[in-house]
Amino acid sequence: MSDWVKHYFAVVDSMDLEKFAPLHTEDVRLRFGNAETIVGRDAVVRGIGDFWGAIKGLRHNFVQTWDEGDVEIAETLVDYTRHDGKVVTVPCTSILRKRGDLLQDLRIYIDISPVFA
Repeated sequence: MSDWVKHYFAVVDSMDLEKFAPLHTEDVRLRFGNAETIVGRDAVVRGIGDFWGAIKGLRHNFVQTWDEGDVEIAETLVDYTRHDGKVVTVPCTSILRKRGDLLQDLRIYIDISPVFA
């Protein structure tokens, strides 16, 4: 696993939007589960901020990662802590495409519904 992926997911798990925003290109694209693709840094930050507001915390536990140059794939088990304190673990696979040191495209394959059930 690359240091870049470790850092990216550490920032995500911190739920710190001020650290999260500058990790992305201005024209970043995000597809989260079956939601519509979000385009643009500001839109992605707003969307992720809204999602983080719906949970108390999260933690990515890595199962396997693959690094193919500017594309990294992370298979994870994500522990979501709900506002009621219950922790729900959901399998997830993310495909991260970089431009230089910034994320330009993120595809998150997950069924998030158990977190809110």
